[in-house]
Amino acid sequence: MRKSLSACIALLSVAFPSLAGATDVLPVDRVKRGVLVREDPTTDSVALGSIAPGGRATLLEEVPGWYRIELPDGRTGYVSKIWTEIGAQALLAAPSGGFKIHVIDVGTGLAVFVEGPGFTLLYDAGSQDDLASENDNRVVAYINKVRPGLTTIDHLVLSHPHKDHLQLLPDVFDRYKIRNVWNSGAINKTQGYCRFLRKVAAETGVQYHDAISSSGAYQASFSGSSCSGTVSIPRAAMMTAAPVQLGSGARMSILYRNAEKHSDPNENTVVVRLDLGSRRVLLAGDAEGGGRLAPSTPPSAGSIEAELIAKPPAELKADVLVVGHHGSLTSSRTAFLDAVQAKTFLISSGPFPYKKVRLPDADVVAELGRRGTVWSTATDDENCGEVEAKIGPDADESPGGCNNILVTVGADGALSTAYNKIAD
Repeated sequence: MRKSLSACIALLSVAFPSLAGATDVLPVDRVKRGVLVREDPTTDSVALGSIAPGGRATLLEEVPGWYRIELPDGRTGYVSKIWTEIGAQALLAAPSGGFKIHVIDVGTGLAVFVEGPGFTLLYDAGSQDDLASENDNRVVAYINKVRPGLTTIDHLVLSHPHKDHLQLLPDVFDRYKIRNVWNSGAINKTQGYCRFLRKVAAETGVQYHDAISSSGAYQASFSGSSCSGTVSIPRAAMMTAAPVQLGSGARMSILYRNAEKHSDPNENTVVVRLDLGSRRVLLAGDAEGGGRLAPSTPPSAGSIEAELIAKPPAELKADVLVVGHHGSLTSSRTAFLDAVQAKTFLISSGPFPYKKVRLPDADVVAELGRRGTVWSTATDDENCGEVEAKIGPDADESPGGCNNILVTVGADGALSTAYNKIAD
């Protein structure tokens, strides 16, 4: 047991280097005498020490029912979640270059490209209706336009294995070296997910992280005409609550990760918060609050939005929200939005209907508009297909390529948002 724990700690130290302002774990208010720190995540294990009321420890990992922490003297152990909570994180200092968040207009789907000093990150790249490939792939074309000469993407996050979030990713692997892949590990037996995993498996030196384990290999078997057989990918450090350092003044916290089998892959959505200097951006993927109901309806028990609301308030708060599920009534419940407190809302959607419904839903857009400013890639989709100068193929009768959204975080923390109507 000690050897396996040591190995896990070693892996975590590579993937999650120490950083200023790391997440703290502290006793809840009702603790009067201290919280025991145990050797293993069980009440039967040896007590190594305690965290006194008002004291703090550094979060290393989150496991069911427990936090793995580091005490000020360097010792590591586990504390019960019943008696502890996660404290607020210190704000990061933004580098002189600032940060940029690009929501790429991929038609009906999602692709978010983030860049800052020392790192690049891509969260999803898929579409239902805008599937040009190779150099015409709109994600590849857009990144090449805004970052000509870029050769490497440091972090690629797949929120969940649905076509409108992953279909454009194989071309990204062909064009760029990928250093880290973050994927819940939930399996969807589609040809698109099979092709994605084949690219990950073939990427030299890639570090693959999922929500299942820090050891062994991730394996998935497929049958189909274009992609079949078993894919095997060696695992690096497991996804945990510990922040991931991205670059100067930037880190990523994975707020929700779940690899359990669900009937709908949306329930496995990886939800990410990016801390970019003093600003926070929440990437909600297709995280839902329940069925198609009014925004005022409380999130359903067990839904991702309900799970997120249950976290300490400091974890969920953000300045910018990339809106869940393309602005569908299944997401963005008012209780969730109240917790996030964002003022800038970015929606990526298009004309392809989800169960006969074209997103975003008007009631969701109205609710977001009452809270701040709403930006949507679906703006003027009716005319986008005929535009003769846009990202990717021009005048191709496809909705994508016209209304990319660009959010800029300045070195002073100033936030600005605009449509990035560019052509390649």
